[in-house]
Amino acid sequence: MSKRVLLAGSLVLLVACQTAGPKGEKVPTAASVLPAAQPQPPAPAEQLRQKVQRSLEEARQAVEASDEEGFLACEAAIVHQASQAMLEHGDDAALAQAVGELWDELDILAATLYADEEEGEATPPELPEELVLASPEKVAEATREAEAVTFDLPVKVTPEVAALIDFYTGPYREKLLAALQRAARFLPTIRQELARRRLPQDLAWLPLVESAFQPAARSRAKATGLWQFMAGTARLYNLRCDGLVDERLDPARATGAALDHLADLYATFGDWELALAAYNSGPGRVERALRRAKGKTSFWEIRKLLPRETRNYVPAFWAALIVAKQPEKYGLPTFPEERPCREMVPVEGALDLEVLAERGGFDLATLRELNPALVRGLTPPSEVWPVAVPCGQGEQARTVIAAIPKEERIKRLFHTVRPGETVASIARRYGVSAETIMAANGIANPRKLRVGRELLIPKGPWQPQVAASTAKRPSKAASLRNPLRYRVKPGDTLYSIARKHGLTVEAIQARNNLSGTVIRPGDVLYLAP
Repeated sequence: MSKRVLLAGSLVLLVACQTAGPKGEKVPTAASVLPAAQPQPPAPAEQLRQKVQRSLEEARQAVEASDEEGFLACEAAIVHQASQAMLEHGDDAALAQAVGELWDELDILAATLYADEEEGEATPPELPEELVLASPEKVAEATREAEAVTFDLPVKVTPEVAALIDFYTGPYREKLLAALQRAARFLPTIRQELARRRLPQDLAWLPLVESAFQPAARSRAKATGLWQFMAGTARLYNLRCDGLVDERLDPARATGAALDHLADLYATFGDWELALAAYNSGPGRVERALRRAKGKTSFWEIRKLLPRETRNYVPAFWAALIVAKQPEKYGLPTFPEERPCREMVPVEGALDLEVLAERGGFDLATLRELNPALVRGLTPPSEVWPVAVPCGQGEQARTVIAAIPKEERIKRLFHTVRPGETVASIARRYGVSAETIMAANGIANPRKLRVGRELLIPKGPWQPQVAASTAKRPSKAASLRNPLRYRVKPGDTLYSIARKHGLTVEAIQARNNLSGTVIRPGDVLYLAP
């Protein structure tokens, strides 16, 4: 029995045995004999667990109810609490472990919530679930090929790496070719940011295994963008993720955050293979694997203790590097690198990109492509936001924006849902139809309208060209309820969609306010004749 227990028992007896003294005076109590013990505040890690306990439980309930909005609200609350705790106690190892475990829990919940989603237009590469290890001859051949290249990361050739080289240059060849072509647009900027941080240049190829260099890639667990950030991690690195702006979709902004994250992981583990594994599955999982490994410290020694995807993640990156840095050896073409050129124009308050395109004669599709973080095509209403326009058109854009009356800068309003409000009552207030509000906000069930949610209220005809990576995917049931709502798939054209549904291209253009024929996979079209 501990001294603390004995002391507690003594104090109880002293209090229980309190009697009157010879002159009617009370015998002093323990409280007057001993100084009151000051309760010790919980450790930072325990404080954090107590603060997020309710939000985490509500997040679990939201997942069970398939309530995406509720889950995202809980996730934001947990991220906020964890960020505050790390700012106050950044050097507390137990707290860092607790935060890592929270990220793992949120990732698992997100994966569960989105497990039933249909595959999107831009999905990350999927590695083979089971690798057939390469023969010694193949390993020797891959080793010779790797020795012909200079790396600034600790690339190793193992049977797993050799098998994945065969995968990339065999079954995955066509997708790899497309990824290498896309990479040419992003590599110059990534290399520049790596040099500024004095990080290995070979990290520029990491998006090859993360997103196949698709800036709008979205995994089933809702990791998004070129660098496949989960929302919680993105917010830790100052990327904005909300209903108006998702900076994970902006390759430039996401690159800076991803490289800062990689630098932090390397500082934590002191080993690039472990840092890469932590980038894939979270530092908490890698730290737990190291503890279970009892003294083993390399990725290859703890590999079997990591999730299946992470076991092959580092070998896949080494294989991708070996191929990408010498494509001609594998019969692949090289693509000239180009740095995208855009000019930034500060915009104060809300501005609809569609209005800018109409008033300034800009191509709307180009404006959307240059501003991928503006997921609804609107700048935030209460701040100055840099809008990207094609190089050489900045002055024209400034002049056009200055000439647009304030009341004509947007074609839609915002409304925060209050207690007791319904889609129908909000629609009556703004003089629009309930169906218009539901379509503009991706609402499948009007009875699940969450208090506090910000709704977009179109001021004119709704134009449903939302970003593929942020539009809520309709369930199969929702598709049956709304058979005229069509999500564009890879390879679709307006002509093929019109022919499939017995419509004309002009009818689809008119129904969706399309001025041209440019559509992108993931766009939502309405097909009423």
